[in-house]
Formats: sequence, structure tokens, C-alpha cells
Amino acid sequence: MTTPPKDYTSYQALENRPAAGNTVVVNTTKADFEGIANTYIQKAMKDQPIPLALSVTDDVSISTELTVFSVTLPILMKFEPLVQEDGNLLLEQKSVEVGMLDIPPESALKLLRDSVDLPDFMEVMPKDEEVVLKLTEIPLDDGISVRAASFNLKDDDIRLLVTIEP
Repeated sequence: MTTPPKDYTSYQALENRPAAGNTVVVNTTKADFEGIANTYIQKAMKDQPIPLALSVTDDVSISTELTVFSVTLPILMKFEPLVQEDGNLLLEQKSVEVGMLDIPPESALKLLRDSVDLPDFMEVMPKDEEVVLKLTEIPLDDGISVRAASFNLKDDDIRLLVTIEP
């Protein structure tokens, strides 16, 4: 009888792959995922004056700022990431800080959604206090798609499925 290695992960998502082609599993770290995500966010928001950054530590954070009545308020939202069956990343809101103001999480997400022209691959759902990072909709080179397989922040182990169509 054999047992799988300690870091074995079952990739059942491969069975439900939406793109035909060859799929590779890419292991990455929090720091690398953060860098990649911010590259695509900045590319999608190149003409936007409002900064938006994603950071990955013990949770996933989105930071931006909002100017209200000539006062710039920093906004920091922290989320718990969950891999969805379709390979997208669901971010469930854990906390929110809007300067020194006490604003409910739903209101902060409404502000983000209504004040910032977000990339198409970021969907903000204030009522559910969630943001979906639609990895499957990030504009990549023709024939390439990406999905999340696992997102283990505690062990700094993020696994992405990259499919290259023939």
C-alpha cells in the first residue's frame, strides 16, 4: 500500500476543466500571487487616478483611497479567500477600515463598487460582503486561462491551474 506525499493535493477541478488543452499546476507563494495580481489590476486600471492594491498575508486585503469633500480617506478591507468550484476566488469580508470612520462593511463595499472603476474580473457584492476575483476572466494571451486549485495562506501554498489550448 502506498500513501500520497504530504503535500499531495487532489485536483478534481481538472475533471471539470472548462478549457480544452494542456493543463499544468503552478505552485506559487503569497508574495508571488500578490505581485501577479497587482500587475493585472494595474494593467486593467491604467487610466484610473484611484490606486487599488491587493496584498496577501494571513488574509487577502484590498486597499484604496476615496476623496470625499476634499478629504482623502484610506480604505482597507480584509478578506478570507475561498476557492470556488469554477476556479475563481471568493473573498469573504472579515473587516473594513475607512480612515477613522465607523462604516459598516456593506457600505464600504458599496463605496468601492460605486467609486472605483474596477477591472471586469473583480466583482463586488456588497449585500453578501464579498468580492469575487474572476481568475477565469483575466485577459491573458490567446489560448491561455488560469483557475485556482488551492489557496492555503497558512502554509504559503497557492496552486493555480494554467491551461494552454492547442
